[in-house]
Formats: sequence, C-alpha cells, structure tokens
Amino acid sequence: MAARHGKPALCVMNSATAQISMTDAGPRKSREDRSWRWWQEAGLPSLSRRRRDVRETTKYIETALVIDKAMFDRRNGSTRSEVVHDAIQVANIADLYFRTLNTRVSLVYIESWQSADQADIERKQDITRAIQKFSDYTARKLFKIEKDTTQFLTGLTFPGGESGISVPDTMCTPKSVGISVDTNTYEPHLLAGTMAHMIGHNIGMGHDDGREQCFCRDWHGCIMAQSIVGLENVQPYKFSDCSKNDYINELRIGQGLCLLNKPNELVVHRQCGNGRLDEGEECDCGTISECHNLNPCCDPFTCRLTKEAQCASGECCERCQLKQRGIVCRESSNECDLEETCTGLSGACPVDAHRKNGEPCEAGKGYCFAGQCPTLSLQCERIWGPGTIGADKECFEQSNTKGAVTGHCGKDSNGHYIKCDMENVRCGSLQCQLGNRYPVVPGMDDYYTRTVITIKGNEYECKATTGLPEHSEIGPLGLVRDGTPCGDNLVCVNQTCSSIFPYIDHTKCPTDHNNHECSARGVCSNANKCVCNRGWTGPDCSQPDALPPSPAPYVPENTTKTAYNMTKKETPYGHCSECAVERGRRRRTNARDPSLAGVHEGNKMSTMNMVIMLLAVVLSVFVGFAWMAYCFR
Repeated sequence: MAARHGKPALCVMNSATAQISMTDAGPRKSREDRSWRWWQEAGLPSLSRRRRDVRETTKYIETALVIDKAMFDRRNGSTRSEVVHDAIQVANIADLYFRTLNTRVSLVYIESWQSADQADIERKQDITRAIQKFSDYTARKLFKIEKDTTQFLTGLTFPGGESGISVPDTMCTPKSVGISVDTNTYEPHLLAGTMAHMIGHNIGMGHDDGREQCFCRDWHGCIMAQSIVGLENVQPYKFSDCSKNDYINELRIGQGLCLLNKPNELVVHRQCGNGRLDEGEECDCGTISECHNLNPCCDPFTCRLTKEAQCASGECCERCQLKQRGIVCRESSNECDLEETCTGLSGACPVDAHRKNGEPCEAGKGYCFAGQCPTLSLQCERIWGPGTIGADKECFEQSNTKGAVTGHCGKDSNGHYIKCDMENVRCGSLQCQLGNRYPVVPGMDDYYTRTVITIKGNEYECKATTGLPEHSEIGPLGLVRDGTPCGDNLVCVNQTCSSIFPYIDHTKCPTDHNNHECSARGVCSNANKCVCNRGWTGPDCSQPDALPPSPAPYVPENTTKTAYNMTKKETPYGHCSECAVERGRRRRTNARDPSLAGVHEGNKMSTMNMVIMLLAVVLSVFVGFAWMAYCFR
C-alpha cells in the first residue's frame, strides 16, 4: 500500500502491488501453517487455551533498518554516526507509537549506504518498482539477519509523490518490507509516523478511512489514515480502534507469532537447564547428567560456575580454567584474516577481525575484501583444483553477455538470467581455464560446462558452473565473488564493476609520535583497533609485552600501505611466466655464487679444527694417566 503526503492515497491493489504482497490463498496458507508449526514446536499451548489474552502480552517487532545514500546527501556534512543516530531516533519514536498496543519496536540491525546504494533504487523509478528492488536485495543479502520486518529509510522523492509503501500482511516473513521517505530532516517524528504506518500494513492493519465504526480518539486523525499526515498538518501518534482490532485479529488467527518472542531469543520458557545461556546465568550445560558428563565447570542447579572454575566453555577455556593471555584461539584462515588470541579474562575467543578492505593481497593480484582475498585464481582453484586460473577476457565477454545458464550476471525477480553489460562481464559467471578436466567439488559432475572458443585463430578455454549441489559452499550460482578485481582500482560488488574506494574505511588506528599506525608494530583491523605483534601491547602497540615475540603478521612485499596511492592492478587472466623465469634465474645464480662457496669451505675448516683439538685433549689425558702409573708403581 502506498500513501502520499497531503492527499489521501487510494487503498488500491494494482497488478504490481498484488505481485509483491502475495495476498493470494497460496502464500497466506503456507505462512499460516509455518507459523502454527513454529508455535507447536516451541511446546506452547494453542492460542485458544492460553489463559492470558494476547492483548496483555508484550509483543516485539524486531526491526532492521537500511539507510540509503540520499539520506546522507540530505544531511550534507553529517557523519555516519550522526545519520545513524537520526535513524535510531526515528525507531525510538515509532516505538513510542506502538507502546499503546503493548508492542515494542526493537532495533536489531542497521545498514547504511553512505558511499553508494547497494540496490538499484533511483528517484526516477516508480515506488512499486523500488520496493520490488529492495525486496530482492533483502532476500539476497539480509537473509541471515534474524528480523521480523525490514524498513528502508530514503531521502529520495519518487515521481508519484508517495511518502511510503509497504507489503501488506507479511510480518514474520522475508517479504515484510517497507519504504519510508524522509521529507523533513529536522522533524524525525514525521518519518517515524510514516514508518509506523508501513509497519502497520506489514502486520495486517488496513486504512482507517471509509470504515464504519472506526473510532479515532484524536480530532486530527490516527496513524493508519490514508493521508498519514493528519488534519491541519498535525502528525498523528495514536492507533485507532480499527487498527487495534486488525492487529489483535491477525495474532488470534496465528499470524505474526514471531512478535511474541523477545528480541534475539527463542520461543521457549527461560529456565536453568535448557542448555542455553539466559540472562542472569553464568553457564547452562543442560540437565544434571549432561553437566556431569560434559561440563563439570557448571553447577546444573544454579547455572553458576563451580567454586574452582573460572569459565565453563569457549575456545579460551580448558578444564574450567582460563587459558593464558596470548594463546591463539582462532587461526588466520587467509592472509586477509587476522588470528585471535585469548585475553585471559574470558573463555570466549575475541570477535573475528580481519584486515581492512583495500589492503593488497596475493602478491598484489587482489585486494582484501570482507576478510577474504577474492582473486579469480583462488576462486577457480576451489572448483577446478590447483593450477586453475581465471579465463581470458574473451571468455567473459562471449559468455556473460548472453544471459544464459553458462554465463550471466545473476537472476532477476522473475528468475530469468540477466545479461551482463560489457563493463560488468568480469563480475558475472566465474569463467576459468586450465586445472582439472572435471570439478573437484563433490557432487558437481552434472553442474559444469567446458567450451573452447576460437577468435581470430586463437583458442580460449572457458569453464563455468551451471548449478550447485545441495549444501554447496560455492558462491551463489557460481558467480564472481564481491571484492574480486575487475580493473584499475575496480572490484566486483553485486555483479557490478565498481570503484573500490567507497568500500575502504580511511579511519586510522592510533599512531605513535612518528604518525605510524599501531607504532609500526601491528595491523589496523576492520574495527579500527590495533592487532599488535607478539611482544607488544597497548592501544597503539607501543608498550612492551612480557609475551615472547613471534613473527609479525604477513605483509605482502612491494605493496603500498595507503589506498589512495594504489597502482593499476588488472585481473590476472594468464600464467606469470616472468615469475617462473625469475625463480629459475635465482636458483642458477645461487649455485654459481662464489661467496656461498666460501661459506661452505669455512664450515668445513671449522669442523676439522674441532676434531684435532678433541684428539689432542684425549691424548693428553692418556699420557697423564700413564705417567702417574709409572711413578707410583
């Protein structure tokens, strides 16, 4: 449902909106069945047998917020923290509105698009098209976030003048999304009212207008009025009786049951012994027998640590005692990942940290991106085995522009393959060459294609995947991963070749008096905190540590530290023949180097001298004993 400021919007469901809302019998039934099954698996009684009225139970709407670039543009000069603070204020105001329904708006996730929009949403688009694009984005990128609804706050103005749109009757499903337009940066309650209106539609509330016996206590109107803004431009802040009845009826028929669990908690009774760490517990190892056999550190009756125990679980906990500070608890998985060490204060290993985006990796062939080094060669080797490299550019240009199973840039909302634009061909299907004849990934024997194309007398091998076996960890549809180089200071993001600079955080870690980050004794992590080399500690790694020193984290040779001075790094499409020649030259040089021969001769002379000295000492001792025996005979 869409709404406009200043004039009522008809509650009309056109073809586009109907496609989004999925209010036909099929999806509604499947969602209802899933909700009831979830309720029953939690071991709770049916709604008809509950003693407490659902109106008396506190509900929680776990909300994810996405802030687009236009929100930042409208607040020219504002920092990310300031814009995020505004969004939190909007959520807090919406929370105040929903409290009248014994419901809390709980903010569980915020995503900001400060540098560039991550979804193809433009001000020239119709707002119904915009919500389709946003729904597709949340399904692809935010599916791991535990949330009840996702709201998009935008500074864009749409051609129809709408102030918002949402997908009706979808709460607790991935389709529960809404768009709210920020019309006045100085009055956050206006945006909060729009967002509350959109969430109301997600829940299943209809408009107040045109409904008999729909009583609103305020003369200027209520939140679910079609116009959103009330009479004489007074902002509504209450829900009408109709909205309350719509809400309760949805809950009573089994819709929106996810609102009955507290944020980030399972729908089970809190109790000691359930095997889950609840609020106020130091540990919870399950039943008495489970604790006795598996975890003697935890008292199963009180869920507190036993008298001698310092911890109960975690990578830094061993036999109920904390491991010493500095012991590695999580190894580095690649050169862009950083190892984590125990703090000596907790049994849990610290949060996984990695190098910042844009740091050179794999000898300058790629950039660190989200803790990985996503070069074509590494991705191809994972599927086709050692020796595989990225295919020549001719393969990408010929295959990925077709929009077929063998080459594409993803799928659209209708499930059709998307043709890559020429500037994005290197970000579509992963095209490889060399390596094994067949994929080394189990179960992929029927999900690959290998073709050899001839262009101007030259042959090019093009190998790609055409699908994925169940439980595969390969990227979606065998596409090139985000962060893969696609040109000069360009990387792939969402199958688009984009500048890497918007994805680089230029915030510096603490420096020493020479302006060296981390005192040149550590690495600045993605959290803008120094990860010090062993033997050093402190916020800037300037303080000596009692821990024994260890080799510094690997830093690729001949790479610049500053992302501003990046040189051209083309995506590798062929063998590094120069590298092989250089390695052979070094081996031959070392074999003929006279200085190395001198070192070997010196070692031989030192050994001979030691042998002569040892024989002399033994002979002297023998002569001494013989002389003493002769004298005292």
